[in-house]
Amino acid sequence: MPNRIMMIRPNLDDLPPSELPEPYTIRWHRDGDAQHWMTIKSASDMHHQAPPDYYERMYDAHPDSLGQRQAFLCEPSGKPVGTVTAWWFENVDDPSLGKVNWMLIAPQAQGRGLSKPLLVACCARLAALGHTRAALYTLTQRIPAINLYRSFGFVPLIRHPADVQAWAATNPLMKHPYAETEYLRGPELGIDVATLSD
Repeated sequence: MPNRIMMIRPNLDDLPPSELPEPYTIRWHRDGDAQHWMTIKSASDMHHQAPPDYYERMYDAHPDSLGQRQAFLCEPSGKPVGTVTAWWFENVDDPSLGKVNWMLIAPQAQGRGLSKPLLVACCARLAALGHTRAALYTLTQRIPAINLYRSFGFVPLIRHPADVQAWAATNPLMKHPYAETEYLRGPELGIDVATLSD
């Protein structure tokens, strides 16, 4: 059974360079993008089904933030085929901690080197908005995504003993497994892990 785990990049310095392959472009949210987001989410994420009102509850409550925080990866025609949101943790009173929220690429655009530049855009935007570190949730079965985050400087964020067990099962499946010495825990980062629980 998959486990929900967390990863953190302790700083947003020295983001790895990554060129967006032509002719794709990245733009930021504009009116009407809610449907694009739901379409991409439905097509690309087989592990989680968002309820119909998810976008409205999560994002539409903050319309003034979407234009600078939600990115869309677009084909030459302008059709969005990927998205990521440079968000925040709703229950965490710590403006330094940004959230990489729902990085998704539609199946027809996968395998084309688009994930890394999209992640660069998200983390660079978090930094521009004043965040100094970034964290994210993922599932243990999303090994390609975990490998990407690992190559990008994200490490396991341990909230409770079950996280250690989840990583023990995940590490053997990775290209470059983590050593337990690489794990970070809330107290050493000044994060109340209780606010980050599932």
